[in-house]
Amino acid sequence: MDESGSAERLAARKKRQDKSNAEILQTFLAYKLDHASEKMQLGIGIGDPLTLLHEPSNEWDPNAVKVFWNDQCIGYIPKDMAALIAAEVPEVATGLDAVVTGLTTTSLRDAFRLQISIPIANASRRLRGLGVTSSFAWDFDRTSGADKLRLVINCTETAFRELQQLLAASYDVSKRGYSYYPTQDGRHYPWYLSITDSNNKAPDSEKIEQLIRSLFGVPSESTRILERQEKLKELQAIEEDINKRLDSSRAEERRLRREYEFNKAAWERRAEKAQAQGEEAIELAEDLENELKQEMDLKDQELQLALAENRSLEDQLEQITTEHDAMKLQLAYLEQVAPVSGQNDFGYTPWRNSNEENTPEDLNRRLLSSLRSIAGKERLKPRSCLELVSEQLCPGTLLILDSAWSSADQARGFEYGDQLFELLWLLATSFRTEKIAGTPDIIAGRVFGSVNYAPRESQTIERNPKSRKERTFNYDNKTVEMWQHLKIGAKDSENQTLRIHFCWDEQLAQIVIGHCGKHLFNPNH
Repeated sequence: MDESGSAERLAARKKRQDKSNAEILQTFLAYKLDHASEKMQLGIGIGDPLTLLHEPSNEWDPNAVKVFWNDQCIGYIPKDMAALIAAEVPEVATGLDAVVTGLTTTSLRDAFRLQISIPIANASRRLRGLGVTSSFAWDFDRTSGADKLRLVINCTETAFRELQQLLAASYDVSKRGYSYYPTQDGRHYPWYLSITDSNNKAPDSEKIEQLIRSLFGVPSESTRILERQEKLKELQAIEEDINKRLDSSRAEERRLRREYEFNKAAWERRAEKAQAQGEEAIELAEDLENELKQEMDLKDQELQLALAENRSLEDQLEQITTEHDAMKLQLAYLEQVAPVSGQNDFGYTPWRNSNEENTPEDLNRRLLSSLRSIAGKERLKPRSCLELVSEQLCPGTLLILDSAWSSADQARGFEYGDQLFELLWLLATSFRTEKIAGTPDIIAGRVFGSVNYAPRESQTIERNPKSRKERTFNYDNKTVEMWQHLKIGAKDSENQTLRIHFCWDEQLAQIVIGHCGKHLFNPNH
């Protein structure tokens, strides 16, 4: 056949070259020999263009695909391949281009095949699974001999030309082109190359394979088959080892099962004996439980009687404690309001005769007694007492924090304003004077008497996080824990109990009051 071919074949070859990077689907048309001569008379040749067209109206097969050569139907694609093309290649509905790539007979010479290659631009996964691929694959053809080495290749036309140039640099590429016959593994490769060395002999196949693998990294299909066979042998060896181990495990399982069956009867007898002993133990335990229950009922009755007696004693103790606290409060109050030397029955020091001189101490005592009496009669609230002492009587001596004003407002129901006034007065005058002179707290606190002043809290309160937090105050960028406090009353009633927490600030020369209100948190209450 002329290599240049007819004008139609040249056009088909150019079209195929334009699509050389497309993936190729291989199929065929088969004719009986008596029909083959008729088809050959039409002049069909290798490289001729074909057109495939889906025929959904076919009464025998709605997936039928017709093959046209020069606008003449020359047959149908095989049924399975036609169903695949109709479903996966939408271009077949309007006309799918193909090309004749081989004219062969069967091995029995009873039929004639027309090999067809179909370029597909974007093959689906299903098409790839059935052999449509543009990946590089090659092998040694069965027609290779001592005088030549024949290669068959599945790749794009670009890759084929590159391989041809690679081999031509070292060997004589005598023949090349389309492959018409299937190889020894039954597959069809679109391209072939015949290679000889400088002595017109077949070159070493191992060197050829190393050369191709160095460029494309792909071994021959024969090598792949050998590698798969080696891998299969390894897997078979592993399988045999696993089977041996499995047989050993099964034998061990059978031995253990026999041992289990042998001991099962003995275990059952032991279980029956243990069950009988357990039932006997349960009966003994129930008898013992009943005895213990009766004894516990008696002990419970005795405990209830003891608890009732304890509650009665606690009530009596609480009543006595309340009466004791009331008497202590009354005694402290009487000690504070008792007439001092030189006072009359109205609670204030009478003015001396005009001939006698009144000392400042006399005037202070008379003023304190008068103001205390007024505070008691007017029932001054804690805020009023703070305002009277810190703002009117002794300005600049006391620093009242916002927390103290707030706590004083919350304690507006406090009833003993006269006692609160006197403690604040002594705090702003006598105690401050002692602190300015450098007197320690425990000595300076004697001005309040032994009942109303405490330089510290108990260790239980000082170690408690919540108590410490409530007695910590901030002012002038300082954080101070105010453990010193003045106290009025010892009951839980907010109307009869009040605490003043304070500290001495030597730099300001002032008494800083952080709290003036109800008793702060005590973990013992």
